[in-house]
This record gives sequence, structure tokens and C-alpha cells, in this order.
Amino acid sequence: MVVLKSETEIAAMRQAGRVVADTLAAVAAAARPGVRLTDLDGLAAELIAAAGAKPSFLGYHPSWAPTPYPAVLCLSVNEAVVHGIPDVRRLRDGDLLSIDCGAHVDGYHGDAAITVPVGDIDPPGRRLADTAARALAAGIAAAQPGARMGDISHAVETVARAAG
Repeated sequence: MVVLKSETEIAAMRQAGRVVADTLAAVAAAARPGVRLTDLDGLAAELIAAAGAKPSFLGYHPSWAPTPYPAVLCLSVNEAVVHGIPDVRRLRDGDLLSIDCGAHVDGYHGDAAITVPVGDIDPPGRRLADTAARALAAGIAAAQPGARMGDISHAVETVARAAG
């Protein structure tokens, strides 16, 4: 069942999304060789708080997890796929960094992720990032009224498989 949102609820959703977008942009800009993952997490904590929001991930404790999530962001470097916990590791030239951010505003969560190159990435890393961007664009283009979820996943898969 679809529950229609009020203008006030939509405004809160929009604000949560704006906080996430602004935080992702700032963290991406700060992600350079030599920066510690914990420093990026601290930056996100400051930005989310300054916006009057709360981090969605910090303290999240699903029933299957032994402990609550200890950070504001999920930061995954290179081969780590998702939900990497920020640590004192320093980013290196050529790393691919996935930044996942969530923010809570008035009962609504915004949540998004981006992947950014750190410094100069090698050709295989560039190819991976470019293919992922094209696959995302294809999936978004396939999300049309009357389309099915399978249409979206097919569009993404087609781009990925064509790239090998």
C-alpha cells in the first residue's frame, strides 16, 4: 500500500536528503591521499550535527549484529564492497573509496552512497568506476512508469556484462 506524504513530511524527507548530499560532497572533496578514514567520519559527524540532523548509522544495532555500528559513515576502500567501518587507515593515491551516508531529520532518513577516486587511479579502477556510473545511468533510465524491477536490473546487468 502506498501512503501519501504531507507537504511537511516531504519537506523533512527533502531536508534529510539534502544533508546527505551535502555531507557526501564535502567528504568526497576531503578524500585525498594521506587522509585517515576516521577523519572523514569526524567531518561527516560535524556536518550532520551542524545541519540539525542526526546520523542514521551511528548506533544502529540490528538483532543479528553483535554490537551497534560504531561510526557515522560506512567507508569502503578498494575491495571492500559495502559497510566498511572507518579506521585509522590513511587513503593512498589510486584508492577507490565508497562513501555511504545516512541522516535523520524529523522522523525521516536520507541515505545515499557514492564512490570516488582518491588521487590518480589506474586504468582498471577507472574502468570499474566508469562502468558502474554507466550501469547506474542505465538503471535510472529504465525506471519508468509501468516498468518492472526486473527491467531496471536487466539494464544494469547489460551494461556490466558488456564491460566484462
